[in-house]
Amino acid sequence: MERLDLIDLQKQLEYAVNEAFKEPCWVRAEINRLDVRNGHCHMELVQKEPQTDKLLAKAQAVIWAGVFSMLGPFFRTTTGMELRAGLQVLLCVEPRFHALYGLSLVVSDIDPSYTLGGLELERRKTMERLEREGILNMNRELPFPRVPLHVAVISSPTAAGYQDFTDHIGASHFGFRVKLFPALMQGSEAPESIIKAMEQVANAAIPFDLLIMIRGGGAVADLHCYDNYDLVAHIAQFPLPVITGIGHQRDTHIADRVAAMSLKTPTAVADFLAGLLEQEEDNLIQLSHRLERAVYNRLSREKQDLGHMLKDMKGAVRWLVQQHTHILEILEQRIRKNNPLTLLEKGYSLTLYEGKTVRDAATLKLGDKVHTVLRKGAFDAMVENVEQ
Repeated sequence: MERLDLIDLQKQLEYAVNEAFKEPCWVRAEINRLDVRNGHCHMELVQKEPQTDKLLAKAQAVIWAGVFSMLGPFFRTTTGMELRAGLQVLLCVEPRFHALYGLSLVVSDIDPSYTLGGLELERRKTMERLEREGILNMNRELPFPRVPLHVAVISSPTAAGYQDFTDHIGASHFGFRVKLFPALMQGSEAPESIIKAMEQVANAAIPFDLLIMIRGGGAVADLHCYDNYDLVAHIAQFPLPVITGIGHQRDTHIADRVAAMSLKTPTAVADFLAGLLEQEEDNLIQLSHRLERAVYNRLSREKQDLGHMLKDMKGAVRWLVQQHTHILEILEQRIRKNNPLTLLEKGYSLTLYEGKTVRDAATLKLGDKVHTVLRKGAFDAMVENVEQ
């Protein structure tokens, strides 16, 4: 058995690796760790078993500063994100073995389309999972408030997009009440930070009308967090309608898909809310005008009807007065006809006994004093004879 110094073994390994890989090769892997130092990008690449995530292989890779200064911007502008841990990548590498540092893969190129394909596959799987669980459209099916004045906003407090939002909301003449719930809005830690802010909104003492998530004003890279299953599942099941204004113009993320409404920028969100209330204000003004016209028309009709009624009442009263006047005239004639004074005028007399009219001579007896009334004057007499 051959005995070798370590340096000799390393030299042989270096020769074997260099002979085996005389040309670069393309390698599929996941970035497990990434660190940029002095312009050089150092990565730990891994391969995992798809079903169990069991680690199958691991290797160190490096993109030297001169190459990274070109590949970094190229990958960023093509995919809209920075190279970071967790991404599936296809790298053109030259395996190199160094006696002191061991095996490393020197990266000379990268295929962004592979990463985009992997992200799209991941997004599709997430969408299928949301649909399978029956929560994909839950937030979109919530009733949208007609007058959303009390608004919760999740954003970075220093983001230019948040400032744009508050400026536009403040410029409207409506009494919006906006409360900020700060959170990280990009990067690998964003989903957990946003979820915590959502829980604070849900547990707030005063209920809100809407939840708004806005980003904007920062770097356009690394929006992959808005495809994170945990985050989008929370958005889909949130008890308030959610509006997203993440500030991207090119892509739509799953967070936009599950939210009740998606607008491109924070400014667009503010303008939408102001426009919503302006429309409601216009509707109320038009309604008040219609109500005013309806009341005026009703009063006019009632006045016209009342005029007819008064005219009819006057005629009825006049007829009633005439009828009663006629009846009174008849009664007056009857009274005059039956007035004893009228009979006296005709030569009749009225005999009274003890203040009562004498109608039957049999009621008198001899010696009774009676009082007789004539048309002119009266006299007293004593009964001397009574004839039947």
